[in-house]
Amino acid sequence: MQRSALIPRAFPILAWGLALHSLLITLLFGWFGLPADLVRAIAGWRDVALFALLVYVLIRAVTGRGMGTQITFTDFWVAGLFCLGLLFLAGENAWLRTGLPVKVELMGLRSSVFFFLIYFVGRAGPQLAEDESAMRQIFTLVVVTCVIGILERFFLPPEGLVALGVAAYFQDFLGASVMTAGNVYGLPQNYWAGIGGHMVRRAGSVYLGGQGFAVPFLLFFPIATAWVVGRPHRTKWQIVGYVLVCFAFLLTLTRMTIIVGCLQLVLFVLMRRRAEWAVAALAVAGALFLVALVLLPGFSAFLWYTLSGQEVSTAGHLNDLWNGIIALLERPWGYGLGTADAAAARAGLTHITGDNLFLTYGVELGLAGLMLLILVLGSIAGHALTVFRDSGNGPSRLVGLSIWLATLGIFVNGMTAVVFNSIVFGWLYFWLAGSIVTLSERLRVATRSEHQLELTPVG
Repeated sequence: MQRSALIPRAFPILAWGLALHSLLITLLFGWFGLPADLVRAIAGWRDVALFALLVYVLIRAVTGRGMGTQITFTDFWVAGLFCLGLLFLAGENAWLRTGLPVKVELMGLRSSVFFFLIYFVGRAGPQLAEDESAMRQIFTLVVVTCVIGILERFFLPPEGLVALGVAAYFQDFLGASVMTAGNVYGLPQNYWAGIGGHMVRRAGSVYLGGQGFAVPFLLFFPIATAWVVGRPHRTKWQIVGYVLVCFAFLLTLTRMTIIVGCLQLVLFVLMRRRAEWAVAALAVAGALFLVALVLLPGFSAFLWYTLSGQEVSTAGHLNDLWNGIIALLERPWGYGLGTADAAAARAGLTHITGDNLFLTYGVELGLAGLMLLILVLGSIAGHALTVFRDSGNGPSRLVGLSIWLATLGIFVNGMTAVVFNSIVFGWLYFWLAGSIVTLSERLRVATRSEHQLELTPVG
């Protein structure tokens, strides 16, 4: 058995490809004017790449050249969720009498469960979490996209985004015109946030939208923090890069994700046994909050409307939450793939629920899908905590902590957003999670072997 050199080499290529995917497709369709069918074929590169990596991993396993990893319950939960999606694809129209077009079902399968399979690629490549290469590559990617986001926010007007083809990409290519209502530019609504009665522009980076830019920070922010704060030595340029990351994160103006980021930061320093850093972080956050109350007009009213549920987006979240709960209670066996959130909107259907990760899976795949999703995330969190606790002081300890914090972010932010709509976040999270699960199992086996040796009588 030997380690694969392809998987760690493929990781940065896929990471950069996913980060630049939306911008590339936008330029090809909206700027260069290539035919939609051709651009859609090009956009399928990531699915082809995932399939090729899976075939590669399977061949190595069958021929005995793989890593020889132990099967875990997490593997069953991930495979079970994917198989459940396949069952719905094959028979939901016959069983549930939904009459959904095949195109909608395939879109639902792709957005809900297909990308989970990259977890098994991570299982075959634990070296990603054992050295600093993955963290360094992600930190570089985050800094670059954050610099682009900052420059875009201040130097590229909405007219420039339209000229690049962003409006055409969402309206004509994705068919998501419902997401562009409410502004004269035809751009996605999430390019702006209402604060105190004023519409404030968000940073969107290469992800084409403030929320699309914000969600990957559920993984990126813990890894950037671990890379700069968690190591004993850091350069001044890394510190400057981290400051830029924090600034760009705040420019997303995405309240729940920023709150989760603050929570991740506090938990990071507490888990690293740096309680004084946590106190300092809370003091700085409190000072910034007071400054915002004084200097930002309408901020206090915005805060009150948010907490009381009167703010427009908050009211929308609550409405979708209520609709999702009612729908899940009425049909606990599910409504079928593509009936919730963005997949339904892109297909021109009235979505049953949205803005909630767990209810989206519950509505589409029933209680079985909801429970499997919770089991997948809970199991990954347990393995990540094991790696953080038992792997010493190497890079894997920081990656384990980052995945644990990202999983916590999914549970919290998932209550107000379908975070896996971000392909960058979903794909990279499950790839790294697979690596962490493999490391966790090896630590468990090593601990058991040491315990058995201690119990073996001498002589």
